[in-house]
Amino acid sequence: MKAIIDHLRESIADEHLSKPERQTLKTLVAELKPDQDQLNFLRSKIYELAGEKASEANYKFILEWVKSANSTLLNNAAPSGKTDAFFSPGDECRNTIIHQINTSISRLKICVFTISDDTITQAIVAAHKKGRAVRVITDNDKSLDMGSDIERLAKEGIEVKIDNTSNHMHHKFMVVDDLNLITGSYNWTQSAARYNHENILLTNEAAVVKSFLNEFDQLWKEMSPY
Repeated sequence: MKAIIDHLRESIADEHLSKPERQTLKTLVAELKPDQDQLNFLRSKIYELAGEKASEANYKFILEWVKSANSTLLNNAAPSGKTDAFFSPGDECRNTIIHQINTSISRLKICVFTISDDTITQAIVAAHKKGRAVRVITDNDKSLDMGSDIERLAKEGIEVKIDNTSNHMHHKFMVVDDLNLITGSYNWTQSAARYNHENILLTNEAAVVKSFLNEFDQLWKEMSPY
């Protein structure tokens, strides 16, 4: 871990991430084969180093450095095939969802029946403002519920689509950076955290993630803009 962090620090120092530096990072990551916890730590370190170095003059470089370093890290980390389960009532499910949103790097594909938990919505908006590509699919009827945050998301410039049928779009899943999947019965509401017996699974099993990506992409073609 120290070798990777030292290399990241050196690569950002001269404000130039060269091809040899990317290759060295790739080799170091391949040798370490970081698990999910190590991967999350390294990703947070990338943002920490970027925050320390960033200025108005080098901001464009810093963004490119973050993208390149994260891409190299994720593309060469050993897949762990890890799956965890979380339950409500309580904050486990909500905190897991927010953590995945906050640590996303490039994109969020959210397909959820209803979104009215303001803490989750705030995390989604923050990710969008950081430049993450956020897409949301939700149910047309639930988007009209009192307390629904769908209108707020759309006003923030986030792409939102809804179904315009008599049936419900009842999925509850999110794919993060095309790598991690959250799915389960948990609705993204305050009631689900406080009162309901609900669950989510968090997994990076590649075949499962791909299936949900395919489902999202198909629904995105079929659904109507909000």
